[in-house]
Amino acid sequence: MTFKQRLKFYFIGFGMGVLVLMMVLNKRGCKGISAQKIEELSYQKWDISDAMRCKLKCAGFAADSLFLKDVKTCKVNYSADATNASLKPYGNYVLESSAKSVVSYTLLVADCDSITKLLDVVTKNKCVCN
Repeated sequence: MTFKQRLKFYFIGFGMGVLVLMMVLNKRGCKGISAQKIEELSYQKWDISDAMRCKLKCAGFAADSLFLKDVKTCKVNYSADATNASLKPYGNYVLESSAKSVVSYTLLVADCDSITKLLDVVTKNKCVCN
């Protein structure tokens, strides 16, 4: 068998392998650490106090469902002072709104086992909530 024939068989096999991998791994991709944490937090049950609901309404979210939909576009700021992922029994994270979001806000959340607690909401709008 000549070198050209071997090379031809190699490329045929390599091409078929690539096609099989493309079918198996279709639409699966790598996610960054921030995207993984946002996905985890967004699928958990959210514990939002009345004071935090008031701040969310001042920010422009009329309902919790609108807020929870917008949280999926946030990014985790691991370099923020309030972020402490190794805090026991659960970690605190600072979530910042993305450019896609209608409202600019920053959230401080606590990641419990199966519940995400909203600890603080910071917006540009001044709001008086009790």
